[in-house]
Amino acid sequence: MKYQDPASFRQALEQRLKDRADGDGALLARIRKRVAFDRLLVRLAAVAREQWLLKGGIALDLRLSARARSTKDVDIEWRAEDEALLDILLDAATHDSGDFFVLTIEGTDAPEDRLGGSHRFKVSTSLAGRPFESFVLDVGHRETQEIRSETLRTDDLLTFAGIEPVEVEAIALEVQVAEKLHALTRTYEGGRTSTRTKDLVDIVLISTLSSLDAESLKREIQEVFTSRGTHPVPYSVPSPPPEWDQPFQHLASEVGIPNKVTGGHRAAAALLDPILSGEVPAGTWEPEIQRWEKSG
Repeated sequence: MKYQDPASFRQALEQRLKDRADGDGALLARIRKRVAFDRLLVRLAAVAREQWLLKGGIALDLRLSARARSTKDVDIEWRAEDEALLDILLDAATHDSGDFFVLTIEGTDAPEDRLGGSHRFKVSTSLAGRPFESFVLDVGHRETQEIRSETLRTDDLLTFAGIEPVEVEAIALEVQVAEKLHALTRTYEGGRTSTRTKDLVDIVLISTLSSLDAESLKREIQEVFTSRGTHPVPYSVPSPPPEWDQPFQHLASEVGIPNKVTGGHRAAAALLDPILSGEVPAGTWEPEIQRWEKSG
């Protein structure tokens, strides 16, 4: 740590973040959250590196950087026994990472069945005796211990102070796509259809920026739908309802993809329908040309 006390570090950090945002209030809010997320992740990596995997919007944010949709929470997949969760989170909150940040992690009253079986916590960060940022931590648990992962590296927002990024394990991109397809197509409490426009946006964004493996994607889709047991794997991506037009347009504009929901559906269908129908059993998704290149 380059700075000798919390106050001087906070002053330097706040100025550095403002300079980086260059007058963009939304960007400033986003990178402040990133700093807070990073401080939780470095602590979790220190006390329980092998017991969790990063997922959700923050994993996409690390993969896709400025192109990803902004997120206000952290999602992790828990590998250890549920009984150990609270103790490990407490250990993480009290772990001294040498960064002057203080973290508190508190449970919430959100019922697990409303969260797909996840536990929800509120994480608050403070620096130099004053609040910095707070956010939600959702912790899910997967019955199977076998899940594909890859190593991601957090942002370099604190290297100016001598604090290096940390490497974390995240669920593989094919798993994320499978989970987003599941959320997009399931029926929710009271018979409500999905309102998760953000998942369609994320699938389209992934399709424009990332390569995917057909066999892995098919396998992960089957695994996610089987383990959650809410509904069968669809044969194609369903058309979004008209009420998705406006929220899709807003989110799509944020990440720089075409903002018509009909175009978003076509892009998602181009990626997923050949997998769901079995048309492409093996191959690689080529984002530059927006199609599968079959192999074998």
